[in-house]
Amino acid sequence: MKNLIYIGLTLLFVACATDPQKEMEKKLLGEWCNPYTYQSTGELKGFRFKKGGICESINIPSLDLKTWEIQEGYLIIKGESIEDDGTREEYLTKEKITQLSSDSLSLLVSAGPPRIAFLYLNTKIIKERVTPQK
Repeated sequence: MKNLIYIGLTLLFVACATDPQKEMEKKLLGEWCNPYTYQSTGELKGFRFKKGGICESINIPSLDLKTWEIQEGYLIIKGESIEDDGTREEYLTKEKITQLSSDSLSLLVSAGPPRIAFLYLNTKIIKERVTPQK
C-alpha cells in the first residue's frame, strides 16, 4: 500500500511539473523581435513578455501594450493602439502559437484562410542569425 502511495505522488508530481500551458508561458518570457524588420532597417521591433502577464511593445510607438496570456494554444495580447492624432483604441490580438522554442516564435492568423502572420526571434540570438542590410 505504501508503494502505491509513493507511485501516486510521483505521478502527480510529474503531471504538475510538465504542464504544457506553464511550459509555454515560461518559454515566452523575454523579448521577441521581427527578424525581417531587423534585416531591412536594423531596428529591433517586437514585444517584451514579462512575468505576471505584463506585455510591452519594443520600439513600436503606436502600441501601448498592457497584458498577455496563453489560452488553449493561443497568444492573446491586449492594450491600446495610438493613432497619429493621439486617439486611443482598444488593441486585442489572438493568434495560434504554431512554434515556440527558446529562440523562435511563430504565430498563425486564424481569421480567414490560415496563414503565418508573424515570426519572431528572441533578441538574445537575433543579431547572431540576422544581418541588417546597409
